[in-house]
Amino acid sequence: MDFTSLYSETCLRLKSSKIRELFKMANVPGIISMAGGMPDSQNLPVDEVKDIINRWSSDKAKSALQYGTTKGFQPLLEGIKERMINEKMFTMDDQEIIITTGSQQALALLSKLFIDKDDAVIVEIPSFIGAIASFYSYMGQPVGVPIDENGIIIDELIKKIEDLGSENKKVKFIYTIPNFNNPSGITLSQERRKKVLEISYRYGVPIIEDDPYGDLYFDGEAGDYRPIKSIDKKNNVIYLGTFSKVLSPGIRVGWIVAQKELVAKIELQKQSFDACTPTLSQVIAYDYLTNGYIDLFTAKMRPIYKEKRDALLSALAAYMPEKIRWTDPKGGLFVWLTLPRHLDSETVFKTAVKRNVAFVTGDAFLPANYSNNYIRLTYGDLPVEKITSGVEILAGVISEML
Repeated sequence: MDFTSLYSETCLRLKSSKIRELFKMANVPGIISMAGGMPDSQNLPVDEVKDIINRWSSDKAKSALQYGTTKGFQPLLEGIKERMINEKMFTMDDQEIIITTGSQQALALLSKLFIDKDDAVIVEIPSFIGAIASFYSYMGQPVGVPIDENGIIIDELIKKIEDLGSENKKVKFIYTIPNFNNPSGITLSQERRKKVLEISYRYGVPIIEDDPYGDLYFDGEAGDYRPIKSIDKKNNVIYLGTFSKVLSPGIRVGWIVAQKELVAKIELQKQSFDACTPTLSQVIAYDYLTNGYIDLFTAKMRPIYKEKRDALLSALAAYMPEKIRWTDPKGGLFVWLTLPRHLDSETVFKTAVKRNVAFVTGDAFLPANYSNNYIRLTYGDLPVEKITSGVEILAGVISEML
């Protein structure tokens, strides 16, 4: 049977992830892949997770293998809440948090909750491919606002909101990754965080604050990267957190912090998505959090990722032609390259992959109709020597095309 004529309009908007397509080419033996935004495979907390499970009683193991509530495993909810209050300086209560099956599900839940056909959603240029895809698949129109070395440009944000308003287009929310943005690595300054929040209050536009990398800072202290949510007095900010980068992406446990009425709506949505996030994953995450493994792990990984970041930046400085520019991340996993406008990053990719180097082309992180002279490089899952050799090869390819 040909199902094509039966597909919904939402289904017809679905597109294969650019990153997944590139993985098919990049994940072959011998390739130096700076494409996937994965944490360091060699340092995943395998022993810690083994220790957690080995200490479970039979009754605890049985409960971990059962269905759970849609809102989440109550001890985990309480543990995350306490961490958000003590570490992130949040003001919140038990009704303002819900567990999700990773941050990607959180984005899907919020997209379904807020977006009607052709609604505008503001994203940074560039922004996370998974967010852009989610907003688009739920019939939204991602609208880009440029960033500089201090994050989203405030005057441009105001202008975009006012221009959309003059066109009678509803702006449903502002989506931002303020700490070590994926893909740019840029951090939104604390001064601009306050201004973005003021804009949210002034124009009645909520903020979705996605913070998967906030604990992976290399420079400064935790207080330098306080979430926007920590200074929000009107509950305009919807905060997304995850265990993907501080435990494991395979655990698929994230959370949303938002006003309680909104959390109740999200819970109703989630019931039809997956009923509950896997209890097994939640119980592991709870023990990992409350036994102190999370702080030990992040303290261990910061210098490891910093060394890799430094190796990448040093290699770029040593090998890249003068016309190439790149960001200088203070944490996270990504560096963003800007090529001369006449260079298409997909053309660069096709040649680079033949020489066993892969990356993600910039158009994957941009709304439609933007030039494709950008490259995202990631260093999280590569040893230092491969980072250096990969950049040297890539620089050679780019030099030939200038």
